[in-house]
Amino acid sequence: MDSSRNASRSLSVSASIDVLYVEDDRDFAARAASQLERERGRLTVHTESDPRAALDRIRSGDAAFDCVVCGYDMPDLDGLDVLSRVRDEFPELPFILFTERAREEIAGEAISAGAEYLRKGDDATQYRLLAARIENAVERVRTTRASRSETLETRLSVRERAMDEAPVGIVLTDPHAADNPIVYANEQFTELTGYGRDEALGRNCRFLQGEATDEASIAELREAVEDREPVTTELLNYRKDGTEFWNRVRVAPIFDDDGGIDFFVGFQDDITPRKTYEELLRSNTARLEALFEHSPDLVVVHEDDGTIQDVNQRMCEELGYSEAELVGKTVWDLDPSSERDRSESFWADLPANEPQRFEGALERRDGTTFPTEVHLIQLNLAGEDLFVAMIRDISEQKAREAELVEQNERLDRFTSVVSHDLRNPLQVAMGRLELLRDDCDSDHLDDIDRALDRMDDLISDLLVLARDGDDAMTVEPVALSDLARTCWQNVVTDGATLAVETDTVVDADRDQLQQLLENLFRNAVEHGSTGNQTASDDAVEHGSTGSRTPSDGAVEHGSADGGVTVTVGETDRGFFVEDDGVGIPPEDRDTVFEAGYTTSPQGTGFGLNIVSQVAATHGWEVTVSEGAEGGARFEFRVD
Repeated sequence: MDSSRNASRSLSVSASIDVLYVEDDRDFAARAASQLERERGRLTVHTESDPRAALDRIRSGDAAFDCVVCGYDMPDLDGLDVLSRVRDEFPELPFILFTERAREEIAGEAISAGAEYLRKGDDATQYRLLAARIENAVERVRTTRASRSETLETRLSVRERAMDEAPVGIVLTDPHAADNPIVYANEQFTELTGYGRDEALGRNCRFLQGEATDEASIAELREAVEDREPVTTELLNYRKDGTEFWNRVRVAPIFDDDGGIDFFVGFQDDITPRKTYEELLRSNTARLEALFEHSPDLVVVHEDDGTIQDVNQRMCEELGYSEAELVGKTVWDLDPSSERDRSESFWADLPANEPQRFEGALERRDGTTFPTEVHLIQLNLAGEDLFVAMIRDISEQKAREAELVEQNERLDRFTSVVSHDLRNPLQVAMGRLELLRDDCDSDHLDDIDRALDRMDDLISDLLVLARDGDDAMTVEPVALSDLARTCWQNVVTDGATLAVETDTVVDADRDQLQQLLENLFRNAVEHGSTGNQTASDDAVEHGSTGSRTPSDGAVEHGSADGGVTVTVGETDRGFFVEDDGVGIPPEDRDTVFEAGYTTSPQGTGFGLNIVSQVAATHGWEVTVSEGAEGGARFEFRVD
């Protein structure tokens, strides 16, 4: 609220006057208000016992008070304190100090501050005098305002009134009035700040400031106004609803025909979006700088002629140079694998903002080199086209690749030995055994046959493991039920039964999935059925992946001799193979997939390892647990 808000009120005797009476004695205040309103019918007296609450009411503007009457002896703030604070914000608001004390120093301070002083009294004469003082003080202010308003209307030209249509907030302030108050505000100013014209007129522009407004910017603005100089600054201001906005304020003096200052004009421009973007840009820049300096990768910024413009600390540490030594060198000074002509041609064809990956090398100060992987991107930085290279040392990767090449070569030689040098003599031995059966009948022949079969199983499994991953997989939709029944025909089932409880289709390499299922079926049959177990044969391995000729009873549903039942079904995320045999002990479930692990004299130790490797090749997750009937359950998550 500001006293100037009543400038448009009539000066007629009938014009109403709103009075705020501040007095901590509520009963006295009520009597005084009643007496004043009886003395002058045009007076409306509002009372307030708390001086701080009274100041808040004046500031809020909920009621447009024409005059303040205030007692002196009050707790917290006395009458002179209230007067001082009112004058700071509302220098023209009439103020009457109404007190019992007859002290000259109090009266002197009140009068010096532009207020009136009157002693309290209980007789009607004293209230008649107070009512007259109120009327006179208010009429003087209203007359002054009316005169000033007429003068301002004369001084505001048609061109200046056109400022109402301007797209930015505009105010005019009167440097000839106390506290340089606003005398004109356009529509855009009211939209920007949320204050109506009647709430802004008569107030200094500082009412838009708040606790977070920069004091240095305020001082710059104040100094320019005092020196009658134009100024532009950016302030954090506050709207009427308390929300913050960034205000670009441009203030300049307007001179009259005689060279004297007529008004100050202030342009208010909401630059909150720009400041928000700048803050975001500063934040992003800080993060990028931190990333640049502290990145584990080596970072180089160079021009299109190969000249290095900037490097990060990691680059300096790795190569053994200081930043000053590296800046100014060229890319080919550091990369022995690069050639100037080829590099410049590559950079010229590099699309902007599209990173390219390639391999190179870097040479340290001591002459040693190391292989690198480079991700290069062309960016426009501060209006200049530059190349940013993010470089990673791939020495360990190259060493692993070389080791894998050597391992594969050794594996090829091993596979050749196993498939030719071992299998050929084994096939000869098998053939001789069949001839020997024609010549004689001996119990030793079956033992020899079993030993040769075990050697053949072992060689087959070793070849599967050695060749796993050598051939590119052909992943295609595979009907799990059909493949399971096909695999069952390739396994010696010994009276076991297959139950297929799924129609699911799995994306897999058919040959490898067949290996997986056949190994699981053999494991279930050879270890799940008590009829196939020796006293110590309670483990989980089986052996062969090679195709054996099934016995006469090895069909999808085997003979009903109490054999194990193997079930293939689906889960929410894949499929399972489960049997109702003896199961796998919990303490063995973490090791059953290890190569060579077996507790069976007949097992090769590779069957379940092959299952694990096929699953891994497909990116599947395999787990082993107890089945519904206590047997082993192998579950595959394929999503």
